[in-house]
Amino acid sequence: MVKAIPEVKTPILIFADDDVLWPRTFLPWILAPFENPKIGGVGTSQRLKRTENRTFWTILGAFYLERRNFEFSATTHMDGGVSCLSGRTVAYRTKILQDKAFMDGFTNELWREQFRLNTDDDNFLTRWIVNHGWDSYEQCHDECELRTTLSDDSKFLKQCLRWARSNWRSNYTSMFKEKHIWHRQPWCSYALHMATFNPPALISDFGLLYLLYKATEHDEILRTSCITAQLIWLLCTKVVKLLPHFWRYPSDIRYLPISILFGYFHGFIKYYALFTLNETAWGSREGVDDDEDQEEEPFAYNRIDGFDVENGNLDEKFQPSVL
Repeated sequence: MVKAIPEVKTPILIFADDDVLWPRTFLPWILAPFENPKIGGVGTSQRLKRTENRTFWTILGAFYLERRNFEFSATTHMDGGVSCLSGRTVAYRTKILQDKAFMDGFTNELWREQFRLNTDDDNFLTRWIVNHGWDSYEQCHDECELRTTLSDDSKFLKQCLRWARSNWRSNYTSMFKEKHIWHRQPWCSYALHMATFNPPALISDFGLLYLLYKATEHDEILRTSCITAQLIWLLCTKVVKLLPHFWRYPSDIRYLPISILFGYFHGFIKYYALFTLNETAWGSREGVDDDEDQEEEPFAYNRIDGFDVENGNLDEKFQPSVL
C-alpha cells in the first residue's frame, strides 16, 4: 500500500479488498461526493454476500454490517462524521495520502509510544483527514453498496476482538489526544466515539430494569406498567438498526434472539479487548503479521470487475486509481 500510493497519478485513489463485489453504478456514485472540494474521503454502505449455506456466524456478520450502515448513515447526515471509513472499499484524494507528513505518520504509528500498530490503518486514515481540515462522507445508496465477506466460522470472534481493540485505541486517540472531533463532528463524537466507553449492555439494560423495579416497589400496577414499557423500549433499540435487513429478508427475523444474546456477549469481548490493547496484530488473518519485510512491486489497477476506468464515462478530473 505504502509503495503503491506514490505511483498513483490520478486525483482520486480507491482502496478495495479482493473479496468485494461492486454494482456497475458504483464508481460514479463513490466519486460524486468529491464534487465538494472539502471532501477528503468517501466510504460506502456494505452488506454481506448472501449465500444459501448460511451459518450462525454469517448471520451475525450480516447484522453487524447492517448496524454499521444505520449508524454511519445517521452521523453522516447529522454532522458529516464517520468514525471509521472502512478499507473494504474507500476513496481518498490522492494528494492527501501522498503528503510526506501523512506517510511518516502512517508508517510509524505507535500505541502508547512503544507498540507498532499493524492494524488500525482505516482508523488512522479517517482521523488524518478530519485532523487536517477535510470532511468525510458515507455514500449510503443502493447504487454504491458493495457486497463483502466476513468469517463464516468462529474466527468471526477474532474479528470482533480486533475491531473492539481498534475502536478503543482510535476513539481514545480522537477524543483525548487529537480532540478535533469535538468541534468538527459533535454528534458523531456523542453517538459513535463516546459509545465505546459506555458500560456493557448486560449491565446497563438489567441495571435499568433493577432500578426501575426498586423505584416502583410501592405500587405493583405502576411497576408492571413501567417494566413492560422499558422492556418494549429495549426491544425496539435492538431491532431498529436491523429493520432494513428484515425488510429485505423477512425470514431472518427468527435470528433476532441470536442477535440480542450475542449483543450481550459482545460486552465481554469489548472489555477483554480493553485489557489487551497492547496486542496489535491482526489475529484473524494467519501470516499477515509475518510478511512485513517482503518486497512487493508497486501496483495500480485501472480495471475492476469489468469496469474500464480509463475508458469509462467518468468525468476526466475524477478518474480514480484503484488499489
